[in-house]
Amino acid sequence: MLKPLLLAAVLGGIVMFMWEGISREVLPLGQAGVSPLNNEAAIVATLKENVKQPGFYIFPGGEMLNSGLSGDQKKAAMQRATDLWRAGPSGIMVVHPEGLDIESPRTLITQCVLDILVTLIAAFLLSKASAGASYGARVLFVALIGLVPTLSAELPYWNWYGFPTNYILAAGLMHLIGFGLAGLVVARFVKTP
Repeated sequence: MLKPLLLAAVLGGIVMFMWEGISREVLPLGQAGVSPLNNEAAIVATLKENVKQPGFYIFPGGEMLNSGLSGDQKKAAMQRATDLWRAGPSGIMVVHPEGLDIESPRTLITQCVLDILVTLIAAFLLSKASAGASYGARVLFVALIGLVPTLSAELPYWNWYGFPTNYILAAGLMHLIGFGLAGLVVARFVKTP
């Protein structure tokens, strides 16, 4: 049972990895909802001057993240942050002051390995699914797992941080199609008990 699962995971993960590349580099899905900054050079210069550590930043209201605040101080900081968020501008950002090589072999290999791991989980879940499922039902089972990241991660980003709706819809479509394509492979190797 282990050998078909591993084969399904590797082949299905590679298919998912290829789909992600196509959806981001060839199709417009990877850019949906992403806008260029006006006066980007000035903003980047300000970031270089003021952000020295790589990290995930939220603004306004970074003071509420200070672990040394008492309960009342934290409550007051939260209220100030809420007021500032309403007034705007507000946002989140991941900053790498030293830069980041997003197309390095290491990054691509890591993504492929992650796709293989998630496909291994999908193959394992499929192997435990109901008895006698048809090939189409097994593909659908794996494809529907693609809704999990959208429902558990992207939609909360839309809800809490105001990520653009078209970004969320594109990400959801990319997940659903990616898992569906991987499901075409996984369902060939993994038969339900």
